[in-house]
Order: sequence, then C-alpha cells, then structure tokens
Amino acid sequence: MRIRPLVGGDVGRYHALRQRGLIEHPEAFTSSAEEEAASPDKVAKRLSPDARAPHDVVLGAFDGDALVGVVGMSVDPRAKVRHRGHVFGMYVAGEAARTGVGTQLLDALVAHARDCEGVDSLVLTVTSVSEGACRLYERAGFVAFGCEPGAIRVAGKPYDKLHMIRWLAVPARASSLTPAPPPHTGEGRYQR
Repeated sequence: MRIRPLVGGDVGRYHALRQRGLIEHPEAFTSSAEEEAASPDKVAKRLSPDARAPHDVVLGAFDGDALVGVVGMSVDPRAKVRHRGHVFGMYVAGEAARTGVGTQLLDALVAHARDCEGVDSLVLTVTSVSEGACRLYERAGFVAFGCEPGAIRVAGKPYDKLHMIRWLAVPARASSLTPAPPPHTGEGRYQR
C-alpha cells in the first residue's frame, strides 16, 4: 500500500471514490453525493495547491494504481484557530476495509500535521452510528469530547455526530483531559 498526497492529476479517481463513499454511506458524511456531483470544481480545488492554505492536504492510499482510501486535513488560516487541523472525508473502499488502510492513512495524516508549524491537534466529527470509524479513530488516539444530537439528516432521519480530538503533543494544560462519553439521546456509539 502506498500513501501519498493527491494532486491535480488524481481528481478523476478522487471524485469517483468520494462519490462511491457518499452513495454507499450517506450517513457517514456531511456532504451529499448530489451536492458533490453538482460542484466538480469544489472537488478539484481540494487537490490544488493554495499558498493561503499550505498545510491543507488530501492523502490517498493506492493499491497498485487503484485509489482505495482517502483522508483530508484543512487548517483554518484565522489566527485564533490555526492551531487545529480539521480531518475530513475519511473513506476506505469496501474491498480494502479491515486491511489496515485506514490506520495507515491516519498515521500519515498525523505525521503530516506534526510537520505543520503551529498545529498542535487534530479535530474531527464522526457519525455516532459509524462504530468501525469510531473505533479506528480511538485506536489512532482520538478522544470524544462532545456529541451533537441530530447534526445531520439523511432522508429525514437524524444522526448524531461525535466531536473528537487528538493532541499531537500533550500540552500540560491538556494532560488531564480524559473526556467522559458524551450524553447521547439517539442510536449509535454511546447509546445508553
């Protein structure tokens, strides 16, 4: 398995894999397949270098020439929040699931984030019913710090989103941060 940043020449493969994920698992993403299909320029922009966003990246996992997994990170350029990398768009194709591709992608993303000056943590949201994804993020060192009930709706059905963080180097002020499982009113990871 080869992990590398995606570039302009990868737009077609990236768009196809992302569409597949949005169609197969609509509850796992905030974007919809229809919205992404209507905005191919938005997809292409994610893979275009931008001097205003030098830390932003989309990593791809390749099995030979086949793109089988992706994950992205963006850093908000505003001064008060540029210390956080936002993880987005994690998806591994079904045929590559449970082969370690997700772990390899997250390891590569953490390594990239550590090389980004000023970035001290990664944050993400994950749909609470995506238990495999929740376990993957927990194994990668992410901890849940909140739950947003009904954060997205797919075909009228509400889904909760867990908010998770991974410190790249634990600062003294955060060493006691061990969030309890969030209260939860719907189905999913922290159902009571």
